[in-house]
Amino acid sequence: MQNKAILSGIRVVELSQLIAIPYATKLMSDMGAEIIRLESAKRPDAYRLSDFYDERLDGDYWNRAINFNEQNRNKLGLSLELDNKNALNQLYDLLSISDVFACNFTPRVMKKFGLEYDNLKTIRPDIIVVSSTGYGHSGPWSSFGAIGFGTEAASGLSSATGYENGPPAQPEIPYPDYTAAEHTVFAIMAAIIHRSKTGEGQFIEISQAECVTSTIPEIILDYTANKNVPARIGNSHLEISPHGCYPCKGRDKWITIAAQSEKEWISLVNLLFPEIATNSKFDSNESRIINRKELDKLISLRTEKWDSLELMEVLQGQGVTAGAVLNGKELLFNKHLFERNFFEIVPHQPQSQIPQLPYPGKPWKMSSASQGTMEPAPSFGQHNETVLKNYLGLSNELYQKLQDQGAISEKLDIVAKKITVSREDKANEGSIYSYDPNFKSTIKSYFDT
Repeated sequence: MQNKAILSGIRVVELSQLIAIPYATKLMSDMGAEIIRLESAKRPDAYRLSDFYDERLDGDYWNRAINFNEQNRNKLGLSLELDNKNALNQLYDLLSISDVFACNFTPRVMKKFGLEYDNLKTIRPDIIVVSSTGYGHSGPWSSFGAIGFGTEAASGLSSATGYENGPPAQPEIPYPDYTAAEHTVFAIMAAIIHRSKTGEGQFIEISQAECVTSTIPEIILDYTANKNVPARIGNSHLEISPHGCYPCKGRDKWITIAAQSEKEWISLVNLLFPEIATNSKFDSNESRIINRKELDKLISLRTEKWDSLELMEVLQGQGVTAGAVLNGKELLFNKHLFERNFFEIVPHQPQSQIPQLPYPGKPWKMSSASQGTMEPAPSFGQHNETVLKNYLGLSNELYQKLQDQGAISEKLDIVAKKITVSREDKANEGSIYSYDPNFKSTIKSYFDT
């Protein structure tokens, strides 16, 4: 699909759900790898069945699921029911001409369909097999079910996130899935390099919980080195004050401020409250840590009079580390991200009836010759003929047989759940802060789509 991109020539077959593997392969597809995404009509990806563009549930609504479209751009879509022996054999044939097989189902599922590494390397000796699960293939937790909410808790991260004297607090975003995906890409690339040197394939086992644990060594080392089990302290810092998140003008507007040096502190004082410059409670970082609660209240009284973005720019201009807390809409229309071309305009399949939309782009910049182009996510079963007939040489007769057996399809026979709460009601009850009835024209004019 992307002949000049840096990973062109690498083919990945993906059997997955939701984020942990789809996001990893999306990153690879952004760099030009060919990703063939397997799907099942009997057990569709949960992202096919939720969050539809403009909340429309008519027609082939599953092709309008916005999170699926985001996670699966640039991919080919192949529907196969693996409980059908003929379909499973087609998967084996496909793996024989592929470089990587990536899966985030349990070891039980992989064994059921003969997709373990020991079996697949008899089909292709140098294949790279990736299995991403909540807790890995060994150990007493290996058979446990996993979602981001649970693995984040078990990883140790939740023990450190939350307000002082309060329970652990977790973000709505499934952080472990994205962390595991990024580690997965790194491991796959290392395996590809190893194969280029030795001709050997590789089995890569990813524990999503361990991926998060590996990024928070501080809470472990504090015990191994200092005997400490740290308490939650919210947005504060044990060695820096002020260090917090403060209210700004408007509904749910905030700014983070961290004065990491005396120079930054003096600049902050001169801007917000010069009258406390000589106050002994705040004349050193040590005294500010001791009196941080009082100091946080003083800062909040001043920041709440400011626009968050304006204050961020003023403070940064004075050399003070500060960042406005931006929501989704503010990110989309942020001038810094716009000028850096962070958002990429991605088309959609015509049957989805979704216009071109801006999506978060690659969080890295490479030379233009290395970049791939943005292609739409596949409609369900869109590339069945392309893969089965063109790649695998399946005859029309055998293809029709698979269709007759229900082993391949282009539609889901599932009724979408009704959206029972309108956007207006959500706004009234406070589950969303606002909605823009003119969002289509607003986005179209800003991004010139």
